[in-house]
Amino acid sequence: MVGFLLDLEGTLVRDKSYTPFLEALEFTEYLDRKGIPWIVATNNSTEKPDVLIEILKEKGFNVNRRKLLSPSLLAREFLRKENVKRLYFLGTEKIKEFFREEGFEVRNDHRVDAVVVGRDREINYEKLKIATSALVLENAKLFSFHMNRVILDPDGLVGPSVGALATALSYAGNKTVVSFGKPSEEYFKRAFELLGISEPEKVYMVSDDPFTDLAEGKRRVGFKTVFVLSGKYRDISILNSIEKNLRPDYVFNNVGECIELIEEEG
Repeated sequence: MVGFLLDLEGTLVRDKSYTPFLEALEFTEYLDRKGIPWIVATNNSTEKPDVLIEILKEKGFNVNRRKLLSPSLLAREFLRKENVKRLYFLGTEKIKEFFREEGFEVRNDHRVDAVVVGRDREINYEKLKIATSALVLENAKLFSFHMNRVILDPDGLVGPSVGALATALSYAGNKTVVSFGKPSEEYFKRAFELLGISEPEKVYMVSDDPFTDLAEGKRRVGFKTVFVLSGKYRDISILNSIEKNLRPDYVFNNVGECIELIEEEG
């Protein structure tokens, strides 16, 4: 039995509007009919997990708490393990509320134990200064929801994503950044547990991100990788910048074409 880890934005849905690709709805319905395990393996850092599940249900996806993994679910474990009580968060009010509900003090100044980087569309110099001051003056730890380089916006343009911002702060604060999401080994370990599959060679990671999700995921856990051209990269020439042994095993126009993989498995 094989299983599928399906990226969200650019793979199952177009962007932050969560408009589903028709092929994605059809493919996930096909997997359910065949009894093939799959989960939404997202790096979403803007919605609470339960809210995201409800959004995807409304869009037609058969998801529940066992079929979605987001960095938020791992963030609380990482932070508690590191004895973080106060944090400065770059991101949405929804995730700030999530952290408060989990018992963390979310502050608006640099006197914190950790800086956590999420998706912040209102990033500015003042926020970056507070974050950098926390790292340099308070010796705060640095965490990131994920290490994605770019994100596709609804206008069709791409902007710097969470990983790009976390990398800049890592350089400024001379701190190693720890990621909650893909491509951390902890994230993929939890994903395998949700799938109920422990053998990496039986798992396909499908994503529009050939760097974080696919190349680094393959390096760390050794699963099979599928690059789809429905998201932020529409040209396969982007793969030339990736080590040959880490390039995708398959390249498809959209997630629906993954049916070929199941037919190959027999």
